[in-house]
Amino acid sequence: MRISWFRATPADPANRLDDIAVLIGTLRHTHEIEVVTESDAHAFVWRQFLEPSDLCVYELGDGDAYRFIWPYLFHYPGVLLLRQTQVHDSRAASLEQDEQTGDYVTEFRFNHGHPPRPVGRLLPRGGWPMLRAPLLASRMAVINDAELARTLQADYPDARLRHAPPGVGWESGPESGSEPEPEFRPELVPKSGPQPVRFALFGAGRADVAERAMRRAAHAGATATIIHGESPADALRLCDVVLALAWPAAGEPLTPALAGMAARKPVVVFEVEATACWPALDPQTWRPRGLGLDAAPIVVSIDPRDEEHSLMLVMRRLAADTGLRGALSSAGHAWWQAHATARHATETWLRLLDEAHSLAPPTPPADWPAHLNADGTSRARAILKEMGVSVDFLP
Repeated sequence: MRISWFRATPADPANRLDDIAVLIGTLRHTHEIEVVTESDAHAFVWRQFLEPSDLCVYELGDGDAYRFIWPYLFHYPGVLLLRQTQVHDSRAASLEQDEQTGDYVTEFRFNHGHPPRPVGRLLPRGGWPMLRAPLLASRMAVINDAELARTLQADYPDARLRHAPPGVGWESGPESGSEPEPEFRPELVPKSGPQPVRFALFGAGRADVAERAMRRAAHAGATATIIHGESPADALRLCDVVLALAWPAAGEPLTPALAGMAARKPVVVFEVEATACWPALDPQTWRPRGLGLDAAPIVVSIDPRDEEHSLMLVMRRLAADTGLRGALSSAGHAWWQAHATARHATETWLRLLDEAHSLAPPTPPADWPAHLNADGTSRARAILKEMGVSVDFLP
């Protein structure tokens, strides 16, 4: 199958922290996949006219980097891969760029049943999913969190929601073409002799809290440090403990946590809905928490309401307890092998791609915003109408 895969960045299968790049690398063993980014999206239309793809996949998040994807998503219905469940800012940026404020109001009303509250001359930002239109425009939508997929299906019964497990790496060493060995860099090899336990932080906006927790842990006698200045891939390779503290309130993938498990590193996460089913340790008591109390803990799970204090407890204990670090590493790696490798994701995606290819494009509802069907010829049609002229390439 020939697949056009729209995403914000190129796909580098060697990047363990880009789970979809790894997935694309494995799917290329059975499918012909062209990654489409903003820099080459302008060529997609004429290429699609000359040699149509069998299916399009749209990887959609809520940053400006995703705004170019929206027009293609509506005009070439395919598979919507939701990286977040709030995509309002991405869509607002797309419409604002093209000075389509009126269309934004219409589309907002379609999504939410009421017009937006204006903020001066700018479109409002944040707080709104803007999901109804992209979901109904797609043959199917895929999300990594099974419970969230069920919730969205209940909220949008006319959409086709599917769950695909996240996948990071392979369970038995690098596969051919899927996960090359990282480049050896001598300057990143730790020096000989006693070394502090190194924590790698993954989570935008959490650095100040982590630094304060580290200072408190050091004051309490912990020999530990936070890795600074390295790329995410190098930080993952160099660290002893992964702090995967990205806030997943809008369905963001838990890739850093899974990558840490795959790399046999103990992992610390927030106790939120997406991690509630993971066997975990509570740093307040160092007893198991979660649904699977009979299973070996695979992470340490901290309460977001007590973030700094809980992080201090985690750093102090894990810096001193080699045995606990080893137990968490082993249990996390075993859980990853059983549930979250690239093989698990690939097997599911192969089925979903076949299903999506067999489905007809969805029929828009009666209240579908007219601008979503616009093909860019409205100005030409208006001029031709004024002149009383018709052409055979415009219906």
